[in-house]
Amino acid sequence: YTIYTAAHHPFNVYCDFTTDAPFVWTLIESFNRNIGHYGSKVPNSWRFQRAFTINAPYKESEPTHWSAYRMSLVNMRSINSVNTTTHWRATCNFNDFATNKTKDIDRDNYLRQNTCNTNIIGLQAFGCHIFDYVVVRGYVCVRCNFPFWASPSYHSTFLASHTGSYCGRYKFPGATPAHQESDFGHYNGYSTQHSCASYGYSTANWWLGGLYTPESHTML
Repeated sequence: YTIYTAAHHPFNVYCDFTTDAPFVWTLIESFNRNIGHYGSKVPNSWRFQRAFTINAPYKESEPTHWSAYRMSLVNMRSINSVNTTTHWRATCNFNDFATNKTKDIDRDNYLRQNTCNTNIIGLQAFGCHIFDYVVVRGYVCVRCNFPFWASPSYHSTFLASHTGSYCGRYKFPGATPAHQESDFGHYNGYSTQHSCASYGYSTANWWLGGLYTPESHTML
């Protein structure tokens, strides 16, 4: 799809209208584990090891370059600034669904949050946040108080290994601080049972979106 900034500049995007009704989503970043691993020496890997406050676009005109794609900060901010953008999410291996390799997206590893509680486009510090919906390795928590890590020097991340020690102290089974489990990015440590990090080619996908009313063809 082609959408426009507030200044009427067009840019290409990938949108998902079907998998998470009534939400619609615009992809802002996608990368595989090899390039997202903290300290990776893969060319351009630094772009996928920074918070969303940092401008580090890559393959911006090719939003289906799932292994390494990142939107420019100005375009992220353009999407984030409209009043119809109310949420963000992180998914795993959405490219498998997009290319018809699977019949559904991975729903066992999924994160969705509203931008009022946690605005990732402006977030660059650690904090406790009430998350709308989190699934890690099939374990679900709704409206839970979780820690979330963000810094200009590394990618925003959800550490399932550390949730039992901070904020609401919800503990994911099989997770322990002794073995860091960074989910959906950063990957200073990871679990291969989490599908975003199962293999070097596994992808994490980050999106901005909101609620859509099909009858009126408008965003809520």
